[in-house]
Amino acid sequence: MTFKFKRKSILLSEKNKDSKAIGYARATHNEYEYLEEQIKILKEEGCILVFSEFISLDEEIKPQLNNAINSLSKGDQLIITQLDRAFKNKKECLITINKLINKDIQLRTLTGFFAADESSNTNSSIFKILYELDNLEDKSLGERKKEQLLRRKLSGNNLGGRPKISPLKESLVIRLRNEGYSYRSIRSQTGIALSTIRRVILEGELT
Repeated sequence: MTFKFKRKSILLSEKNKDSKAIGYARATHNEYEYLEEQIKILKEEGCILVFSEFISLDEEIKPQLNNAINSLSKGDQLIITQLDRAFKNKKECLITINKLINKDIQLRTLTGFFAADESSNTNSSIFKILYELDNLEDKSLGERKKEQLLRRKLSGNNLGGRPKISPLKESLVIRLRNEGYSYRSIRSQTGIALSTIRRVILEGELT
């Protein structure tokens, strides 16, 4: 669902006449009034275009959010009322912010830290550091898991404590992961538990 309209006045916060602000609004199904409220607020903030949709926060792909981001150019702003309208967790938020920073696009919310009209260079530096720290945390966790699996293999202990799936399903899991599918997407396609999918992928990386 997309709403387009002409801006009545130019925002003081705009850096130059060529930049534009694009909004994104999200609500769960049947929250019609909440979605309309977000759209109204974003229009008042000067968004020339507002992308909106009824979709669960847990959905990995939010089509209208992607459309909003793809509509932005260098120097533009993506505006949302608050972070949980677009992101389900810290990692998803940091990944998206990093992509926007690399394109010289600013994320702005109407509440919290991102509401302040501060130096974009300062914000960029902060979130590049946070993004790298989050990557470090993931890599460290992955390495510890690999070490644990390797120690169990060397000691002859059972790796998972659960019945193994068939070699055919194991190869399917690994193939889907290599093709770039997320763990949840692999689960929906195969019916295999997330814990088993993680184990199969980790064991495959050790062999």
